[in-house]
Amino acid sequence: MIQKKLLGWMLMLAVTSIGCQNDEFSSISAEKEISSKNNTGKVSAADVSVNAYVDTSSYINSGFSFLNPSQVDKNRQAIGGSAYTEVYGFNIPEENRVRGIRWNTDDETTSIWRPQGIAGFTKDGVRYLLVSWYAKDDAEFKGSRITLIDISPSSPTYLTYRHILLVQQDVPTNVTTYSQYGSYAPLNVHAGGIAYFKGKIYLSSTNLGVRVFDLNKIIEVSTGDITNDKCGKDANGNLYAFNYRYILPQIGYQKINNASPFSTIQVNDEGTQFWTGQYYAGSADASIVPQVFGFPVDANGTLQSTGIVAVTPKNSLFADNHAHGIQGVFRKGNRTWLSCTGSPSESYGSTARLARYTDGADDTVRYRWPYGAESLYYESQYNYLWSLTEFEPNAGAKNGSQVNRCIFAVDFSKYE
Repeated sequence: MIQKKLLGWMLMLAVTSIGCQNDEFSSISAEKEISSKNNTGKVSAADVSVNAYVDTSSYINSGFSFLNPSQVDKNRQAIGGSAYTEVYGFNIPEENRVRGIRWNTDDETTSIWRPQGIAGFTKDGVRYLLVSWYAKDDAEFKGSRITLIDISPSSPTYLTYRHILLVQQDVPTNVTTYSQYGSYAPLNVHAGGIAYFKGKIYLSSTNLGVRVFDLNKIIEVSTGDITNDKCGKDANGNLYAFNYRYILPQIGYQKINNASPFSTIQVNDEGTQFWTGQYYAGSADASIVPQVFGFPVDANGTLQSTGIVAVTPKNSLFADNHAHGIQGVFRKGNRTWLSCTGSPSESYGSTARLARYTDGADDTVRYRWPYGAESLYYESQYNYLWSLTEFEPNAGAKNGSQVNRCIFAVDFSKYE
């Protein structure tokens, strides 16, 4: 959940100036991922704008070789079958379940990484899921990562996966936690949501907007680092990434104005818009009105600053009748599906809900949703709605020593 991390984060400004006169970041390496509390009312679509795309890819223009997802060696084995239904707080009715995945033991119990966003794509006949994670506690300096998972039953690498470290161009100074070399550095953001569009990943960045990555520019780090404390390219050309074998470099970003905090992002069903959501809790932030925003996208994947849509979902579970705790969004036609956590009431052991909101309605239609649920991804070919849960043992308010983490898909027709 986004605020669990944000409350403990320190300001990490390294030759960085936030709030420049051109309303962009002179450097965005250390964006302070803290939710702004200035949205006491709601903004109109006319108040929201998108800055021009900023290309930041020059740092990888020479001296690197690139791979695509099919060339990545996947080294971990996920668990299929019905094991995903056994995690704490999984409450989807049996008739609505279609698929699910459990991480290996290390990944479903680690306390230094937490999964947040989910997306997917098909390449060369193989279906993949992508999951974003943020690092926390002792690993916080490592920033964020994505996981590439093969979910094609006919594939020889079915249910295998690989973690890939996300990096960016701005190298911090005065690093003491690890040895930082040149060329690239960890991307220290919350990684709350990801979307896939035409070969690129779009990462929601809490106060900035959208960061962009090209999945055809995965870089293999040939130099192993068993000490796990080096990142970047050293003077001899050796590449390090905390012993990760692969890195994915940020190639650009777009700053979005007056629509933060960006807790999630997803492409709509029609493939014409990116939709973002604002996470505000229903307790401490009860006076704030959460909204979701739709941004038209052109054929190149660039968000447009005209034709922006703002929607204010209702949810009568909260005293102010607004949809708090938004962790994921999906948009189809005039309806928005919201993965929401922190409801004041429980449903079959979970305080999360999947809420369906039709534009202009007085309330959402709500469904059971697993405890700790995060982002949403719609796989149109199969009519699957995917989501994932985040908590390791002894992390959530309710799961105690039980594992909560899984990935799951439901039959979307049951929720339309």
